[in-house]
Amino acid sequence: MDGPGDCRYYERCLDEQQRTLWSATEGDSRGYADDATWILTSSFVIFTMQSGFGMLEAGSCSPGFEVNIMMKNIVDVVFTALSFYLVGYGIAFGEPSTPFTGVGHMPADGGYGEVESGLLYSQYIFQLSFAATSTTIVSGCVAMRLKFTVYMLYSLFSVIFYSFVAHWIFTSDGWLNQMGAHDFAGGAPVHLFGGINGLVATLFLGPRLGRFDGSRPISDFVPSSPASQCLGLLALWWGWIGFNCGSSFGITDQRWVVAIRCAVTTINATVGGGLTSIAYSLWRTKGRLIIPEHCINGILGSLVAITPACASTHTWDAFPIGAVGALVGLGMNTYICHC
Repeated sequence: MDGPGDCRYYERCLDEQQRTLWSATEGDSRGYADDATWILTSSFVIFTMQSGFGMLEAGSCSPGFEVNIMMKNIVDVVFTALSFYLVGYGIAFGEPSTPFTGVGHMPADGGYGEVESGLLYSQYIFQLSFAATSTTIVSGCVAMRLKFTVYMLYSLFSVIFYSFVAHWIFTSDGWLNQMGAHDFAGGAPVHLFGGINGLVATLFLGPRLGRFDGSRPISDFVPSSPASQCLGLLALWWGWIGFNCGSSFGITDQRWVVAIRCAVTTINATVGGGLTSIAYSLWRTKGRLIIPEHCINGILGSLVAITPACASTHTWDAFPIGAVGALVGLGMNTYICHC
């Protein structure tokens, strides 16, 4: 068997999580309490990312839209939790399962078996935090130009489609997993899926009225609070550590080694992304100043880039991964604004 020093060892965490869940028996509680404590703590940390998204988006939009943005982040959790409990969890992780979808556990009720229900609920609450994160990404993309009621409907239905992608990646019989796709902490079902949703919504809705046609002064689109933007980044940054480390789904049986590696690679990636975004900002302003949005978006890009491989990447490789992620994120922001 591969040891903790072999990258293939880290790829087994999610498969082991799924096998353990359905092989539990009433008398078998080996280490589950410790793992459940880790999972719950990580889930709570991930849910605080909703606050980070809210502060970042509220600080980025024009004055007067802050409450609307915060309310969107609130309804994200409400409608995502409703949809994921009723059908989403069953699609993603239900048994029996096919390469395309799960077809059981709708709703996500574990019954009265102590160990089995505890394992199901621990997986449910952790994966719910992933689903909520995937959904809320779009709230910033459509800020100031989407009706609140429409966004509530999006929050309700988006998680259903997320659940299919999660099944393809995270379960041992998912068709992408069977093809060899490796995504340790949700880079594809959470960040790529949410980002593509946001891109489609942005292209469909178009820019904010007066943003590029000169009919409104540029001062109408200045971020309302750079301080709120920075606080939002910090909340997301630390929440992301829980996001990546928590994907070890426990700390027993050497999984604590996985979690520690994830923490170091995540931080190292943000170092690479942060330094790159500072250099990018100085280049864009010809050395005059460092623009907060550049640093914020660059660091977020580095976090997204390291997420899928945070458990199987050497710590020094995380620096260039974060740097490339920052450049791609900053470059795409510039491209979208000029296309």
